Amino acid sequence: MATKNCPHCGAEIDSEAQRCYVCKEWLSDENIPEADKPQEFLPTLLFAYFLGAFGIHRFYTGNIPIGIAQLLTLGGCGIWAYIDFILICFNKFRDGEGRHLSKYNANVGISLFVVSLIPFVIIIFSIILMTMLLTAVSLK
Repeated sequence: MATKNCPHCGAEIDSEAQRCYVCKEWLSDENIPEADKPQEFLPTLLFAYFLGAFGIHRFYTGNIPIGIAQLLTLGGCGIWAYIDFILICFNKFRDGEGRHLSKYNANVGISLFVVSLIPFVIIIFSIILMTMLLTAVSLK
């Protein structure tokens, strides 16, 4: 019997298998029944980036109770929403059924993650600059 390794978890599986028996992931998109397809990566990423504080990405992926919690807490004051955004960027986020998002694109995920760091860098730079200016003024 010929075997191959699962591209998701690395388990040794039958070469004719359409789904990994260990991680339950589908091995190719064309074999997935329509009702069993996970949500796509890019819409989830964009929902998390622009509407993450309202939990829209959680509603989209079928995580309704967590989506309601994020809606009521404004994404845990943004922290919970940003953690979800990071998980989506690096393909660690799972939908309501526990499946990874389909059509993951590492270039888009990592690029948008780097872009999301720009406001943090600006804020930290501003704090350092203000501290230096206040120190210089207080020494006079």
